[in-house]
Amino acid sequence: MATAKELTDKYIMNTYARFDLELEKGEGCVLYDEKGRSYLDFASGIAVNNLGYNNTKIISAIASQAEKLIHVSNYFYTAPQALLAEKLCENSFADRVFFCNSGAEAVEGAIKLARIHAKKISGNGHKIITMNGSFHGRTYGALSATSQEKYHKGFEPLLPGFTYVDFGDLKAAADLVKGGEYCAVIIEPVQGEGGVNIVPEAYLKGIRDLTSKNGMLLISDEVQVGLGRTGTLFAYMNYGVEPDIMTLAKPLAGGLPIGAVLAREEVAKAFEPGNHASTFGGGPLVAAVANAFFDEITKEGFLDEVKEKSKYIAGKLLELKSKFPGLIKDIRSIGLISAVEFFDLKARAVAEKLIENGFLTTAVQEKVLRLTPPLVIERGEIDLIISALGKILAEQKKGG
Repeated sequence: MATAKELTDKYIMNTYARFDLELEKGEGCVLYDEKGRSYLDFASGIAVNNLGYNNTKIISAIASQAEKLIHVSNYFYTAPQALLAEKLCENSFADRVFFCNSGAEAVEGAIKLARIHAKKISGNGHKIITMNGSFHGRTYGALSATSQEKYHKGFEPLLPGFTYVDFGDLKAAADLVKGGEYCAVIIEPVQGEGGVNIVPEAYLKGIRDLTSKNGMLLISDEVQVGLGRTGTLFAYMNYGVEPDIMTLAKPLAGGLPIGAVLAREEVAKAFEPGNHASTFGGGPLVAAVANAFFDEITKEGFLDEVKEKSKYIAGKLLELKSKFPGLIKDIRSIGLISAVEFFDLKARAVAEKLIENGFLTTAVQEKVLRLTPPLVIERGEIDLIISALGKILAEQKKGG
């Protein structure tokens, strides 16, 4: 019988640089391969499995809703979708939400909303400012908003109307908006794929002030870092800066596909029936699971615990940096998303070494290792990966 790897290599398009590992099941923060070997997960399906694996609330929500209704057209009302919309809006800056299926789709929706708002309401042009180092998705609008050329290669020409400025350079953004050609700025509070680059508070406040004064919209792309990842329910809450539009996706339905575009009423009203749609967006099954997920992360004390664990892992990583100053260039950490940036080591090679030792991580950029464990990770489990990473670096130091 052919293996999963053999079948994948034969039949699936070659779009992923997969690790040589077949995963079969999970429990808590641990994944198991087809041979029963265990791996402590510090990847979380790229910040998706925030409650870990085989969570009883998620499983129960799937089973219960699957027996009732899996899908129905958005031409009709469903309680799970309506309740999820209420929870998202009542716990954020937003008044309205549009549901879709992924982060890229959420960004596409945000771009469309910003542009139709400009045409119908603000009178600004259609252009959008985005950041160098950004990543917003793989569909054409999201890809065009993404500044990194490695993702553009072979897909040119991109969609017009996007201008990239340096992350943190307020003057560059201010110089662009003087003519009224721009309708929005889209920014990730933390650039996950860019290397876990954390937006400076003063810069984000400056961008908010700039957009407000010029009748522009501020879009916060929180696909990777929203919903508890940074220690607050939404990442913008770390800065006291409210956006006009926010995109969510990855962890919202516990591993099932969902995306969301949240907006203030005066922005959302630019959308009318027929302007935008999604066949599967916010269907009853995924919405029911998303409700269960949201209820868990908003329980009293949950996010406080995430903040405490974030301090713990940041401290441990900084200790590692002080121990290996010639190997580790920088540590960047907020909530439970962290980056270990190396001087010369290839992050992919370190990730492969960690797999050999029973740990899963992701490499972003050539020399940046990203840690995004489930939000339910334990301190003892953090200690285990710190120890493993320390041993790998000690071997590198000795070999060097």
